[in-house]
Amino acid sequence: MKTTGFIGLFTAFASSLCCTVPLLAVIFGVSGSSSGLVWLETFRPFSVVLTIGALGWAWYNQLKNSKMKDCACEPNKTSFWQTKGFLGMVTAIALLLLTFPSYSNLLYQAKDQEVVQPVQDGPQKVAYVTIKGMTCESCEHHVKKEVAKLKGVSQVDVSYSKGAATVKYDSKKTSIADIKKAVDATGYKVTSTKTL
Repeated sequence: MKTTGFIGLFTAFASSLCCTVPLLAVIFGVSGSSSGLVWLETFRPFSVVLTIGALGWAWYNQLKNSKMKDCACEPNKTSFWQTKGFLGMVTAIALLLLTFPSYSNLLYQAKDQEVVQPVQDGPQKVAYVTIKGMTCESCEHHVKKEVAKLKGVSQVDVSYSKGAATVKYDSKKTSIADIKKAVDATGYKVTSTKTL
């Protein structure tokens, strides 16, 4: 039971890596690539099924064993690792990890808050960048934070549902190539850019 519980917890953790790593990068102010983890999103449905299966098997065995103990046989001492309480904690943590993409936006600053730098004195341009690989608001905020670090960027709007970002920038201080490089550094792939 301990092993299947840990397998369920591990697969739940693995299924949420694509969302938790960008959040941790934003929280700790670390820039860098999560590209090694973006591919995990394609395996998320399988890891969710594996998590549910492992935890279901652990609960089945736990409940089956408790029925056998009710037979007035000699009681066996069980360790904490084999109790319903421990399995309940593992199940709760796994559920929190599995549902992380749906509430990850609550861990950021205000959702509608735009990243705005002081008004730039050079010619302002607007770039529309299509991005592949974003799957939740955690991805969205990671891209927004990295692009906003560029000199000359005055406004960044990112939408994971549209798979795009709109960036207002000073063309004397930064370029579309710089914006593309910043997005690519987050691990998501720029598929096209257009100046509006």
